[in-house]
Amino acid sequence: MFEIDCSRHQFEMFEAMRVYIERNGRSYNYLASVKSLNVKREEVLTQEEKEAVAETAAKAKSEA
Repeated sequence: MFEIDCSRHQFEMFEAMRVYIERNGRSYNYLASVKSLNVKREEVLTQEEKEAVAETAAKAKSEA
């Protein structure tokens, strides 16, 4: 049985499910390549990092 924490970001939940499903090998029937999935994941994580930095900066500015 596969259990997953649903309090994570949606993209991370789907990524964890994909990894579990593909643990014995990836099926290639009309699916995006691993490379393109990694690029999308990196874009999402970069955007989340930028938002976190901006939030931290805004919080620091409001406290000053």
